[in-house]
Amino acid sequence: MLNALSPLRRRVAVLSAVAIGALSLVGFHSPADATVTAPSHWMQVSALVGGPSARYDGSMAYDAATGTTVYFGGFNGSVLGETWSWNGNVWTHLTPATSPPALRGASMVYDEATHNVVLFGGLSATGPSADTWTWDGTTWTKQLVSGPQARSGASMVYDATTNDVVLFGGKSNGGLLSDTWLWSGTAWTSPTLTTSLPAPRYEASMAYDVQAHNVVLYGGLGVAGPIANTWTWDGTSWTLQLAANPAGRFGASMFYDANTGDVVLFGGSDSVNTYSEMWNWNGSSWSSLLSSTAPSGRYLSAVAYNTATNSAVLFGGFNGTTALSDLWNFVETPSAPLNVHATSNANTESVVTWNVPVGTGGTVIYEYSVVATDVTMASRGGQTCNTAGTTTVTISSTTPVPTTCTVTGLTNGDQYRFAVSAVSLVGTGPASWSNLVRPATAPSAPVILKVVPGAGSAMVYWSVPTLTGGTPVGSYRVVASPGGAFCHVPLRMLSCRIVGLQNGGTYSFALTATNAAGTSVASTTSVLVNPGTPAPVGRRVTLPSAPFITTKSVQGNFVTIRWIPPVSNGGVRLSGYNIYVGYSPNGAAYRPLVPVPFNQFAYTFQAVKGQMVYVIVRAVNSAGIGPFSNQVAAVG
Repeated sequence: MLNALSPLRRRVAVLSAVAIGALSLVGFHSPADATVTAPSHWMQVSALVGGPSARYDGSMAYDAATGTTVYFGGFNGSVLGETWSWNGNVWTHLTPATSPPALRGASMVYDEATHNVVLFGGLSATGPSADTWTWDGTTWTKQLVSGPQARSGASMVYDATTNDVVLFGGKSNGGLLSDTWLWSGTAWTSPTLTTSLPAPRYEASMAYDVQAHNVVLYGGLGVAGPIANTWTWDGTSWTLQLAANPAGRFGASMFYDANTGDVVLFGGSDSVNTYSEMWNWNGSSWSSLLSSTAPSGRYLSAVAYNTATNSAVLFGGFNGTTALSDLWNFVETPSAPLNVHATSNANTESVVTWNVPVGTGGTVIYEYSVVATDVTMASRGGQTCNTAGTTTVTISSTTPVPTTCTVTGLTNGDQYRFAVSAVSLVGTGPASWSNLVRPATAPSAPVILKVVPGAGSAMVYWSVPTLTGGTPVGSYRVVASPGGAFCHVPLRMLSCRIVGLQNGGTYSFALTATNAAGTSVASTTSVLVNPGTPAPVGRRVTLPSAPFITTKSVQGNFVTIRWIPPVSNGGVRLSGYNIYVGYSPNGAAYRPLVPVPFNQFAYTFQAVKGQMVYVIVRAVNSAGIGPFSNQVAAVG
């Protein structure tokens, strides 16, 4: 009765992010309205989709080859022989050329090895059946094979470990059964078992546990009444699991949930009570599973697990008085988004991007939640942003949800990381975390303190910016007007000499500071000066000459260069060296990769693997940055 679908197909489905398309949901108005304390695992599909009339004890399986769920037979006062298919949106009453007779209590499962649905046994108007039928997506074919004796209420699943369909128990004209049979796709065999066996029973629940790689059998109706034990089948023998069990019951629905890796049990009856509770089997123990919404109590419902959407579909059943015709989807919260990445160096904000989760949980993701954590000072975190989502009754997978969001209100200079979670009608899924980023803005303008003219040059002095913008200043640039002559020095220097000025000319100077977020506005223009007269005090300082790169070495994609100092330091001790790296010859001259101290004569950096890089070195003193060294090339 229980239909467990192909675990091999499910393994692939775990890597699918396909959502149920255009579900019309009953009892939901807006995702924002949900105020429940437990997840909404069950979502009822609107009765407007039509479908089979009320019935129970029918057979259902998800046909992965056609992407549809197939329902056959059942009982509504009479034994039925109809074939229906559900494509996730609508029911279709099929009229195949050939079909099994009207049956209730038949066992049905999708055979991953042969890519067709297998149906065995069942109770017809004339008694139990021993026939084997297969469904190829278009018609039914009776298989001319011998096998298990006629029965109904047997449990059957596909075992992905052995690639066999496993059948256990059931009820024949002679009473309850406890035999085990294997369907290879062409023939039935019954293994000789020497270990203990589950007691005879029918209407037991059975599913294949992908995580544990075994078949799980629970409950059923035995000679003495409802059974409350759990057995597992490893392909060769049955093992009784010594775990606390739900109360004894039969006719319960059971399936493997690929979203959580657990087996889920729903409903059932003990001949007196009809259950609507749920239980989880994690491979070793049972635990109660809560849901804010659920089908009413019932048993002998049909259930199938849709491996394309990672959700179970449950139809009909019997509540002890009346046959039912409602249709439900069992869903989970989405899995965590992938590849979360934050980008910053922007003013009080960060752009966060991600990829959709591996699994939607079987329903539609309508938005993502992004929450900031301030690593520098926790009390300043908690900023959020949400992607726009659908808030109408119809939740459609055809409406794309953005996978980027800008978090604002951050503190420049603090380090942040961001947690991104997917949100569906079931609830909010687990979070994935981004890299660390530091929001920042360009520094404020530095202040020129004085300008000392020299022969064809001017020495400019300044103070650091009042505001760094949240990240350290990396360099300063002074530009002369008119003419545009300039000097560019690293962060540790607060003065530089501009050369190439015309003696007797009149010049002013403007200064900018640059950090990782950008370049400041220009400082207030300096006073006018007239180059041509050397500075009244001190010695003449010129730019240093070029250093010389002596060696290069490559280890992995790390490149190391070594150099010797310039012949001339320009009349003053060097303040350091600037290292320039580019990806084209002479293409690294405009912005240094990094400054290093004056007493350092080697530098190692990581290059892009397989990429040719070109490296030069320039010496720096108080007059500015000297000429290029020789250029070396290396492949990372």
